[in-house]
Amino acid sequence: MNTTSSFTLILLFIVSTVWLPFSYSQDSTGQGDNLPEGAKRRIQIGPALITQGIENPNIVYINAVESVLFSPDGKTLAITSDRSPIHLWNATTGKYKQTLKKHTAEIVNLYTENMIANQSRIPQSKKPYGSNVALSPDGGKFANGSMDKTVRVWDTTTGIPVYFRGHTDYVSTVAFSPDGKTLASGSGDNTICLWNATTRKHKKTITGHTDYISSVTFTSDGNILASGSGDGTIRLWEMATDKHIGTLIGHTGGIYYLLFNSDETKLASIGIDGTVRIWDIPTGKQKFILSGRRGTNWGVSFNTAGRILACDSDGYTIRIWDVVTGQRVQTFMDKKHITNSMAFSPNGLTLATGNSDREVVLWDLTPIINAKPQRD
Repeated sequence: MNTTSSFTLILLFIVSTVWLPFSYSQDSTGQGDNLPEGAKRRIQIGPALITQGIENPNIVYINAVESVLFSPDGKTLAITSDRSPIHLWNATTGKYKQTLKKHTAEIVNLYTENMIANQSRIPQSKKPYGSNVALSPDGGKFANGSMDKTVRVWDTTTGIPVYFRGHTDYVSTVAFSPDGKTLASGSGDNTICLWNATTRKHKKTITGHTDYISSVTFTSDGNILASGSGDGTIRLWEMATDKHIGTLIGHTGGIYYLLFNSDETKLASIGIDGTVRIWDIPTGKQKFILSGRRGTNWGVSFNTAGRILACDSDGYTIRIWDVVTGQRVQTFMDKKHITNSMAFSPNGLTLATGNSDREVVLWDLTPIINAKPQRD
């Protein structure tokens, strides 16, 4: 071996030793990465991605993927955790796109809330629960609530946030109306605020719950807003009049998350009692209880058609349900990592799940979307 070749090998060794620990990896082909059955891609988030350009050294890491959302066109995934920036990824290639990095306070999300809930010294009324990230219908804005009592709305092109101020306690949940004109936010101050999403002007404050607001969600036509609370109730509000039009009672504790299906006939709710419940909106009655494991279900998502729902059953198991029949149509297992969040792609053929090991796994639903229900 000549001197030049030896020098080249030594140089490559040094570069690889210095560079590799600070890189991020991803499965770009969907093959050969020890993927669980039914999965087609794994996105792994590494130190270089997290530390890139972050101003505050105290929030340069991500413990787990606590929120994952598809853009309306299905091309972008938004990923975040409690103490990290918001990261945008190409949902098709799995490649990193952009970081929305200017955080000054922690995002309130399920991981944070679970840690807070386990601290007995905190009064129950101060233990937050909620779903706390939202993409606007056109994909141009990303909203989140924070512990500093503000709502931040980010321009996904420029990465620049604007602030909505008015709550007197942490903001634990946000949701855009289907037309993108209204932003709803819920807080530990027991109120729901409605904002003009463009001008940031406060439009209305809705009261009625007796404890912190944990989740808010709109029907697909924007006519009804549902709110969940630490008081264990789900309330329905008519947007044209801001009137309370119904209360759904069944959970034995606070509500984590709410989600309407696409035709507004079903509402899924996750409670700290460990159950996922399906409500029939026209009658106001509970239709099914889909799981009842000990502990809390972290993720739930409806597909575009509104009939298929995914939820985690014990942290490692993801179950796909038919909410018309109440039967399971498929089960996915990620035996190594706890699932914290999930979202269907707009076409309903891919399910993205965020897990406890800084990863997003993309599951292929094409073979099973029309499968016959299985017995549980």
